[in-house]
Amino acid sequence: MATIILMILIGVGVFFGLITFVKGKGSCGDCACSCPIKDEMNKLPK
Repeated sequence: MATIILMILIGVGVFFGLITFVKGKGSCGDCACSCPIKDEMNKLPK
């Protein structure tokens, strides 16, 4: 029974990890290209 629970917890963790990884792809700032949105982000004071 404990093995099944551990397997489910690991599966859920992998699932959410993959979702986070996929959502991170294509994020603004991960390439050296220029675009209007990135230019506006760079103009804002940090």
